Amino acid sequence: MTELRHFIPAALRDALQRRVPSEIACFPSIDVDLEEFRPLLRGRVLNAGAGTRKVSHLVDGELVNQDLTWPGDDRTDIDIYSPLHVIPVANDNFDAILCIAVLEHVENPEEVMAELFRVLKPGGHLVLEVPFLQPEHKVPTDFQRYTRDGLELLVKRHGFRLVRTKGLFTVYHTLYWQIHIWLHTKSSPMYLLGRHTLLPFLLRRARRSTTYNERMATGYQLLATK
Repeated sequence: MTELRHFIPAALRDALQRRVPSEIACFPSIDVDLEEFRPLLRGRVLNAGAGTRKVSHLVDGELVNQDLTWPGDDRTDIDIYSPLHVIPVANDNFDAILCIAVLEHVENPEEVMAELFRVLKPGGHLVLEVPFLQPEHKVPTDFQRYTRDGLELLVKRHGFRLVRTKGLFTVYHTLYWQIHIWLHTKSSPMYLLGRHTLLPFLLRRARRSTTYNERMATGYQLLATK
């Protein structure tokens, strides 16, 4: 069966591959993800572990992007270069903090949470998102995953007051990323066919369905205050 791939012209295989959606094509934009928090993103807002995420248009006030740097880093919008557990600002400095898909990449989450609590003003809000059933994605490392209970305990242990936790997104989001990786482990005709049939189906369902199961959450979104 796998030898059939030799009968598919290379140019056709390449063209078909270019039509396959990316691993994370199913996920909503940051605008959709954070829309409900816009009223909280006022004043001085920290984008912790900013990466290349663009959120300035969601902030009514001053956005401060914090991150590490790396060889070849050509970003021009990072305001603070530092480890996340040592942010060089005074106590009670930010009105709100965004920490989106970052905590899984740090080796010292306890120290990071203590530092986020330190730099957040009393009454300020923390918006935190972490993965649960997501594949490993090293940027450049990937250390942990969180259940709802584990994430809430981590936040409360460092003094935050929990407002609410919400599971993300649908079962189809969870399945899409996992199956995308599975279908790229081989290049046989069966796997190629799966990429062009199963992946588009799951992508459509992810965009249209609201079917959610707590045990199959892609991740968790947590809102807390100080």
